[in-house]
Amino acid sequence: MGLKRVACVFATFMIFSIFATWELHRRASSELDGYIRNLNKSNDAPHDHTGAVISSASFTVDILSVASVNQQYLLHAQQTTFATHKSVRNFFNATETDDADPFCHANITFQHVDSVSKFCRKRHHGMSPVLRYLSGQYARTPWLGKKKNPTGWLCAQVRPYSGLMKVQLHYQRTGQELPDYLLIFDDDTYYNMEKFQMNFASFDSSIEKVYAGCLVRAPLHMVNFTFPFGGFGSILSKGALVRLFRRHQCPGLGGGNYIYINDGSINDKESLLTEDSSADFCSRLEQDNVGELKYFTNGMNLVELMYKYTNTEKYRDVNKWTRDSHFCMHSDWVLGYFVNYYNVSTHVTEPKFKNVPHARFESYKKSEIYRRGTGFCRNDARCEKDTDICHRATPEWMEMETARLKLMAPDSFQ
Repeated sequence: MGLKRVACVFATFMIFSIFATWELHRRASSELDGYIRNLNKSNDAPHDHTGAVISSASFTVDILSVASVNQQYLLHAQQTTFATHKSVRNFFNATETDDADPFCHANITFQHVDSVSKFCRKRHHGMSPVLRYLSGQYARTPWLGKKKNPTGWLCAQVRPYSGLMKVQLHYQRTGQELPDYLLIFDDDTYYNMEKFQMNFASFDSSIEKVYAGCLVRAPLHMVNFTFPFGGFGSILSKGALVRLFRRHQCPGLGGGNYIYINDGSINDKESLLTEDSSADFCSRLEQDNVGELKYFTNGMNLVELMYKYTNTEKYRDVNKWTRDSHFCMHSDWVLGYFVNYYNVSTHVTEPKFKNVPHARFESYKKSEIYRRGTGFCRNDARCEKDTDICHRATPEWMEMETARLKLMAPDSFQ
């Protein structure tokens, strides 16, 4: 009888434990579902910290976080920590749902990844110097195989430009004034917005400037090319955004007129302020350095061209790719190319590169990678308090650092 009684008690305990565990899991899942639904609402509209009509402030920053539906907790961490700084007006995010091929991650296998890598690393006659160099740098299959999610990484290469289209559409629909700065970075990136405001608020944001949180510089004896290390972000001034949103007509180059909704948006009203002419744009386009010409239609702006360039050719169709129809760029390279070669930013101020053509991407506080990393480029998963930028920051660290800053400057946060 004693053994039966013990067995009965033990069975009752196990049933209770299983039920309790299931109930906790159910509640957690319910909370997570609600949280994701709320984030998906912000996926369709920018985050307005005031909860009222969005209005301009003396210094405004919009943020575009390049993310994934599988890691929305990272978006939540950014949105509830440093993005609560009063300088942050809109918090946009781009996930798989914003891509032209939202099911890319489900439709490709590692075999597709391998095929893309092998296709893109081939060099052929007639390549421009910059494209020839980049083809040799394209991610190798063994390196991709070590990634936690190689298919997800490949699909994400188009996402910053899906996000930029989303941001442009918001400005078009609302007529909202362009921010002083737009920040574009990964969902595990941290920016100290108090320091950012101190560093940039005194600058004239109408001047065309693009900065990299960490700038990668190719060897000058091989090719003149710089690009942002995506995880550390890119910083685009209002003047640079004006150039990105300016529409161009290139008679004899593009197809028919590009159809867009002309609703009096800020990019149309301010596009006349830029000194960059369509003649310069068309001259560069005609060179077709990275195969962008075929994706241009008259009336496009650079944001739309980058979107078409990155999103038209699908990774799942790699076996149908041809020499003239493919997409073989890392996401960082795309922004590096269009900023440097289409004069989105003024020439860099460093005397050393004064006479170097296409040197237009600035580094933030001299943070660069050439032979080794300097400045913020060393802040990769090694986040220290009071840093300006950190990549691969954990949600816990973001919360801890923001709480510390709120104690120091409580009036600077919502």
